[in-house]
Amino acid sequence: MFSSFWGWPAIVIGGQLLLQTIAWGFFGAVQSRGGIALPPHLAASAKANPHTVEWLSTQMSTILAFSSTLLFSWGVRRSVTLRLRTDGMPLATFVSFVKISSRSFIFDFKKPTFTFTAIVIIILTGVQTAGWSALITPRAIVINTPLIGHEIDLSSPLLRQMPNNAAVTDCIVNGTSRAPFIVGQTDSGYAAVKGDLSLPATFNVMDQAFNRSTGGILPLTLSPLNSSTWFPGTKTLPPTIKPVWDLPHSLTSSYSLSQQGFTADVSCEFWNSTDPTIPIIHLQNDTVGSWQHPEVGAANVSFATLYSDCATEVPRFHNWTGAYTLTTQRNYILMIACPSQDNLSYKLVFDAGRTGLYGFMGTTVCSLSPKITNVSVTYSDVIDTATRSNSVAADISGPAIFSAVTTLYDMVYFSQAIVSNSMGDKLRSLIEEVDGGTFTHNTTLRTTEKFIRGVTEYSGSVFRACLSTNTDFLDALPSSMNVSTSGMFRSETVGWVPVAAVTILELLPGTIVALLTICTVVMAVLRHAGEPEGGHFDPSDVMHLVAAAAAGGLNSVFVGTEEERIRAAEDVHVSLGTTTGRGAALVVNRGSI
Repeated sequence: MFSSFWGWPAIVIGGQLLLQTIAWGFFGAVQSRGGIALPPHLAASAKANPHTVEWLSTQMSTILAFSSTLLFSWGVRRSVTLRLRTDGMPLATFVSFVKISSRSFIFDFKKPTFTFTAIVIIILTGVQTAGWSALITPRAIVINTPLIGHEIDLSSPLLRQMPNNAAVTDCIVNGTSRAPFIVGQTDSGYAAVKGDLSLPATFNVMDQAFNRSTGGILPLTLSPLNSSTWFPGTKTLPPTIKPVWDLPHSLTSSYSLSQQGFTADVSCEFWNSTDPTIPIIHLQNDTVGSWQHPEVGAANVSFATLYSDCATEVPRFHNWTGAYTLTTQRNYILMIACPSQDNLSYKLVFDAGRTGLYGFMGTTVCSLSPKITNVSVTYSDVIDTATRSNSVAADISGPAIFSAVTTLYDMVYFSQAIVSNSMGDKLRSLIEEVDGGTFTHNTTLRTTEKFIRGVTEYSGSVFRACLSTNTDFLDALPSSMNVSTSGMFRSETVGWVPVAAVTILELLPGTIVALLTICTVVMAVLRHAGEPEGGHFDPSDVMHLVAAAAAGGLNSVFVGTEEERIRAAEDVHVSLGTTTGRGAALVVNRGSI
C-alpha cells in the first residue's frame, strides 16, 4: 500500500508538510525564544533599507504561497484523474473539481457545496501571501529579556551590627572624600535642585551619567567595572544582575530595574534660639594672621569656627568645623551635625554669617531623616531614577546615615576656599534662578532642602559601591544581607518578536490548504491503490480536455452550447479510458445517457 504513495503523492504531501514545518517551526521558535534578532550587520542594513527588506520579503512570501497553491492544484488534478480512471464521476462534478483546482469561481446555486468550496479555496489560497509576509518580514522590534540579581540591603539589621568592620568604617569615613567623588558632592545637590525646577541636569558617578539624582541606588551593570581608580586597593565592581536567557544582538539597548534606594526627608528652618530641639552652638571669628599676596597685597586672614557640645557617633565626629577666609571677604559656610533629641533624625546646622556672599543662609538648621526607598531605574545613555512612594524610615544609627552625614560635612568643608565656597556659589545661583536677587526665606530654605536631599542620595550610591568593591566584605556577607532586584533588558534591533495569540490566524489559511491537499491525495490513493495510472492526462489543460473528449466520442452528449443544453449533459457519468492509437479518452459510462 505504501508503495502507492511514491511519486506525485509523496511530492505533494511532502511539499505541503515541508511548508507547514517551516511556517509553524519558525512561528514556534520566535514564540519560545521570546524573539529572534538578525545578526548585527544584517540588522543595521535592514534598518537602513526598509523598502528593500519589504520587497524581498514580499517576493519570498509570494513564492511560498505559490508553492502551496501549486501543490494543492496538482494534488486535486491528479486525484481527479485517478478517480476518472476507475469509478468515473458525473460531468458536472468533474468540471467543478477542475475549476476548484484552478481556483476559479463557481456560480451555481443548484450546487451550493461546490460554490461554497470554490469561494473558500479562492480566499484561502489568496490570503496565503499576506500570511507568509506577516510571518517572515523582519521589522524594527524590541526584544525584552528579564533580568534578575541582588544588591546589598542597607536596611538589614546585620549591617548595623558591623560598626567595627574595617570595610564599613573605611566606606563611611573615606567613601566620598576620595578625589573621584569630591566634585560629585556638590554636583549631586545642584542637579537635584535643577531637576525639581524641571530643568535638565546630569552628573557623573563612577563613569555613569545620572539625570537629576542617583536615587541612592548602586548603578548595576552586566559586566564588571574597574574600581581601582575609585576605591584604592580594590579591583572591580562586580556585576550582580544577569539575564534569564542570552541577550540578543541589538542595534541599541537599554534596561530598567527595580532597586533599593536611599534618601532622606529634609526640613530646614532658620535658627530659633527658643527651639529646644536645636543643639546649642558656639560661633567664633578670629583674625589669625596676615597674608602677603602679589596681586591682593597685604591682607588679614580670619578663622571662623562652629561647634556644639552635642554627642556625636563614631567613627567620625561632626560637631566642630572651621574655615579660613580673608578678613575683608568672609565668604564662608560652616556645618556641624548632631543627632536629634528623639534619635530619629540628624540636625544639620549651617552658618554663613550675616554678611558676605552667603549671608542669605544666615544660620540654618535642617532636620535629616533617612529613608530606605524603592526606585524605578532606567539605564540608557543616562540613568534615570524615579523614587516610588513606599519608603520606610532607615536606622538613624546605621552606617548609611553615618556615610550621608560624613558626605555632607565633607562637602561643605572641601567646598571652602579663602574667598568663596563652591557649595554656596551653587546654592546662590539656584536661588537666583527663582527669586532673582531677592533671596526670599522660603526659596532659600526649600532650595537648601532639595540640595541636601540630592547629596544624601549621592552618598548612598557611593557607600553601596564602596562596600560592593571590597572582596573581604563580600566574602563575609551573608545572603540575608542581600535584597533581590529584577527588571527588563530592552534590545532594539531588526527581527521577529512573539505575537498575540490572535495572530495565529495568519497561519491558518496555509494550514487549511495543506490539510485539504493531503486529505484529498490520501483518500484518492487509498481508494484507488493498485489501479494502473495510464497515460498522461491533465484535466486543467484545455488541449488535453479537447483531445480526450474527441477521442471518447462525447459529441453524442453535447448538442449545443446553450445553457439548457449544457445543463442537460451535467448528469452524464464519464470516466477516463483509452482508445487504440489515440491515448486518453473521456468516455460515457454505459447507461448514463
